[in-house]
Amino acid sequence: MHPPSPDLERARLLDFARASGDWMWETDAQLRYTWVSGAFEAITGLPPQSIIGQQIADSPLLDELAHPLPGGRSFHQLLQEHRPITRVLTDKHTGRGVLQISRSAVPVFDAQGQFSGYRGTARDVSMHIAAERQAHAQAELLRKLSSQVPGVIFQFQLHPDGTVSYPYASDASRELFGVEPPHDGNGGDPTVPFRLLHPDDQRGYLDSIEASARTLSPWQRSYRIVRDDGSVRWMETRATPERLADGSTLWHGFTADTTAQKQAEIALRGSEERWSMAAEAAGIGVAQYALASGEVSFDRRACANHGQPWPLAHYTLRDFMAAVHPDDRAATEAAVQRALATDGRLETRYRLLRPDELPATLELFARCTHDAAGRVDGLVGTCRDITQQAALEQLRRDKQAAEQANRAKSEFLSRVSHELRTPLNGILGFAQLMSLDRLHPLAPDQRRRIDSVMHAGRHLLELINDVLNLARIEQEDFSLKPAPVDLVAAAGSCLAMIQPLADNAGIRLLAPQCPGGCWATADARAVEQVLLNLLSNAIKYNRPGGTVELALQHDGERVAVAVRDEGEGLSTAQQLQLFQPFNRLGADQRRIEGSGLGLVIARTLAAAMQGELLLRSTPGEGSTFTLLLPAGRAMPGPGAAAPPATPAAAPAAAQKHVLYIEDEPLNVMLMQEVFKGRPQWRLSVANDGAAGFKAAREQAPDLLLIDMNLPDTGGIALIRQLRTDARTAGLRCIALSADAMQPQIDAALAAGFDDYWTKPINVARVLDAVAKAMASG
Repeated sequence: MHPPSPDLERARLLDFARASGDWMWETDAQLRYTWVSGAFEAITGLPPQSIIGQQIADSPLLDELAHPLPGGRSFHQLLQEHRPITRVLTDKHTGRGVLQISRSAVPVFDAQGQFSGYRGTARDVSMHIAAERQAHAQAELLRKLSSQVPGVIFQFQLHPDGTVSYPYASDASRELFGVEPPHDGNGGDPTVPFRLLHPDDQRGYLDSIEASARTLSPWQRSYRIVRDDGSVRWMETRATPERLADGSTLWHGFTADTTAQKQAEIALRGSEERWSMAAEAAGIGVAQYALASGEVSFDRRACANHGQPWPLAHYTLRDFMAAVHPDDRAATEAAVQRALATDGRLETRYRLLRPDELPATLELFARCTHDAAGRVDGLVGTCRDITQQAALEQLRRDKQAAEQANRAKSEFLSRVSHELRTPLNGILGFAQLMSLDRLHPLAPDQRRRIDSVMHAGRHLLELINDVLNLARIEQEDFSLKPAPVDLVAAAGSCLAMIQPLADNAGIRLLAPQCPGGCWATADARAVEQVLLNLLSNAIKYNRPGGTVELALQHDGERVAVAVRDEGEGLSTAQQLQLFQPFNRLGADQRRIEGSGLGLVIARTLAAAMQGELLLRSTPGEGSTFTLLLPAGRAMPGPGAAAPPATPAAAPAAAQKHVLYIEDEPLNVMLMQEVFKGRPQWRLSVANDGAAGFKAAREQAPDLLLIDMNLPDTGGIALIRQLRTDARTAGLRCIALSADAMQPQIDAALAAGFDDYWTKPINVARVLDAVAKAMASG
């Protein structure tokens, strides 16, 4: 046989590459592509000729989740070593977006041993990495969720050879059993909880596992453990088994510490006798059930509670159950049978179908009775009518639950606002300072990068504001102040603010024509928020070179503000989904920025102002969003002002002193940088409330900037302290905080602050605001 020709070998290699989904490539000694196989175009969307002669793109090396490897090593640095590479991951920018590429290659040397290039293969592993990321994210989500559960979530496996392991257990294993949860498939500690079982509970525990494994019935067990510190704790485990293909049994379950509940049960048993003695005095009826005869006997009070005549003869447990409300009957009967079967206590509430048809809710407490041999022969207990109490308790629970939910949500939103805005304050603040620095101007490339940082930061801030606004709306926390609003002025202001976005997108804005003026009764800030949202959407979803028109019109007792675009328009199905939170109708796939919350907020704000937000759209013809508001009367214009007097020459102003009370070093550094360019102002810093109060009393600054979350006190407590001290009561104090929740702002102003500024700061606006505050101080 003759050896295969080089052409045949090359053809075979190409066939193998195509079959594997890879493309092949070669470079010269300068790492420039000299040949790329045809599979390159099918994967990347780029013809091979487009990169022939180009140097291999340099990219950071990535790990298996496409994160840059520590050290920042690049692909070119690796290739410069002229050594074989295997499954090296990098990003690659293609006509189909950024792909994650796995490359393997060998160096090629000529007859003199000189490096002449690389030959290798490349594979698109983007989908595989995306799946790995999703799996990683799901595992992290499970860990976070399980950490909030008051107990251990676990998987327990009994193998055919009798050994046991824990494929999974949540982090609460440390607190309950003092052991580390399993990780990396090590099976955890197989001796837990067996080595900790109370001696009196060991046999029953093991028997219950064996029975559950044999019958595949749910496993439920209450037992005690003796922890390493000698303390005895009650545990309750509930788990569901399944048989695996290898013959092992796998339980999915939950274990909780029930010590407090057991201790309460023991205390209740000790007080049973005292309850019996006080029953008649308290108007509590006594009931008894005889297991042998099946009859229930009531005393006089119990008969009255149940709406039955006294004495009551031949009244059976079946009769009693028939009088219980159908919705409560199964639970009540199960409670009775459970108490009898376990020699336990019976505690239940049930509603009655009384003969007199009066609604009633009864509470029943009972314990088992025993015959001479110690066997359970019935129940004896007390019952009382708790109809009014049950209704009041339900109302109280509902009220407490609603109040607690509102408090928790408000606290959470306040914390979210603060924690997210604080780092953004540093990012955006220093970026603005670098952009505004005229003494050390940035190079064009650096300026573009800083602009990108500020753009990304502002986009993130918009998303945070949208989420917080949606949460406020869900709590009906609108904080709106209806007043006459000049819609012409509001429209002009919004168009001016949105103009840069339109310029960048190549969209033409048309201002409204309303010579006679147009006024509404609304909240000015809310109107601008709605209009900015509608204009922003009209620009983002417009066609290239399109137009956005803003029109004003009187409509009887209402006024209409319409925003029309020339975009793709919306189908009926899309319009039905448009006002769903976070539903962006696929815009995220087109890389259009947004959160999917703006229109939800806009429509809710419109309704809160007694208005409406309407939509008219046809596919291919654009969309028109119309804000309808109650008509309002124009505010009276200002009178003619006297001509200003020519000011006399004034001496140079003395240096003004600003005291900044802030504990976050990054925020302090930012403010110090802001004040560097203003020699007429002197900035001093106090790092906590006590030091700030002391400095304010001793130095009497012209202006105080106070953070609301100080390490030793809150901003509200500090302003009250300042206002009650004669030496500081008249100082001008401004709150500067990352907490942008309206209740917090209102509380701060009510407590005595002169103004409230939110972070992230706008450097130019802060400088202007400080100047105005100094002038009015």
